[in-house]
Amino acid sequence: MNDNKSDIEQLEQKIKAEQEKYAPKVKNDTLNAGIEFTGPLIGGIVLGYFIDQYFDTAPIFIITLLLLGVGAGIMNIYKLSQNIGGTIGYSELHSHQKKAKNLPSDDSSDQESAPKK
Repeated sequence: MNDNKSDIEQLEQKIKAEQEKYAPKVKNDTLNAGIEFTGPLIGGIVLGYFIDQYFDTAPIFIITLLLLGVGAGIMNIYKLSQNIGGTIGYSELHSHQKKAKNLPSDDSSDQESAPKK
């Protein structure tokens, strides 16, 4: 009886370890999204500041490059959310998620899924 309990506990530990291994890393994704947005924003402000100092044109380049940084940050977040422009092979690894969105649901009728002639 004790031997069975220890086997079950070992099995539960293995299952828990595997589940933790494949658990979604939401914290890392959130941090990555924040960096993808704030990077161009801060870069635009810093670059605009130094260009304004060089040409003595107070807020023109800071404001312009700030707005461009916001636009670039939004595009980065969009690309990140759609798995566009990742590393080579990244989009293929996650293509099953995109395909799952396009698959017909179980409650669809046969008429909808039948090919049209």
